[in-house]
Amino acid sequence: MPEPTDSRGVSEVLGYVLVFSLVVSTVAVVSVGGLATLDDVKSAEQLDNGERAFDILADNVADVYRRGAPSRGTEVSVGEATLYTGNPATVNVTVDGDYVLNRTSTPIVYRNERDQRLVYNMGAVFRTNPDGGLLVRQPPHVVRDGRFLLNMVVLRASNGTSVGGSTALVRTLNDGSAVRYGDTSGAATNVSIKIESTRAPLWSDYFLGQGFDCPTQTSTVMRCEYPTTGSVERTYVVSHDIRIDIER
Repeated sequence: MPEPTDSRGVSEVLGYVLVFSLVVSTVAVVSVGGLATLDDVKSAEQLDNGERAFDILADNVADVYRRGAPSRGTEVSVGEATLYTGNPATVNVTVDGDYVLNRTSTPIVYRNERDQRLVYNMGAVFRTNPDGGLLVRQPPHVVRDGRFLLNMVVLRASNGTSVGGSTALVRTLNDGSAVRYGDTSGAATNVSIKIESTRAPLWSDYFLGQGFDCPTQTSTVMRCEYPTTGSVERTYVVSHDIRIDIER
């Protein structure tokens, strides 16, 4: 007659296996989810740090064209991202149908592994991702109190350097400023600005917020107009040429 089996021993083994499996599964889930969360937090923090650096960059560029500083240097911690000069944007300005400005400006771009970007161009800072973007620092234009001033900050890249995995130094040098149009009699009746850029919709949103009409709005081209008759006594269009170098 066979000996009876010890059911308690079998139960203990099964219990041990179940507990061990549960612990292993829990550790695996927490590890995968936790690492993903930590990666999200790290990317967000790096992008926030990059945005603060771009805000400082914009201030330093303003020192060059507003205060006459011959040059300024801005350090940007790149980390796992890349800092480079992007595709140029073209800007045209007309006053009463006459061209007064036609320039191409090269943006400075910070791009991380998730295709989130910070872009500084023409005095403005943008923050974008594959789903859209927003303007985080407005350009230095003035449309108020009877004044209309377009301060066009034109960036010219001396090189096509792309820096990643380290700290980059962005040098900005003054290449001169010029008044392209100036009127203090209120004679100007219409100012039109056209920008060809991959961030054209964000530019449209900005100019609409400043009281412009924007009859042309596509993904790459915007044209906005401001009727100055009766509301603006002084109209100026000024270009500031800034040369940029990106170094390791």
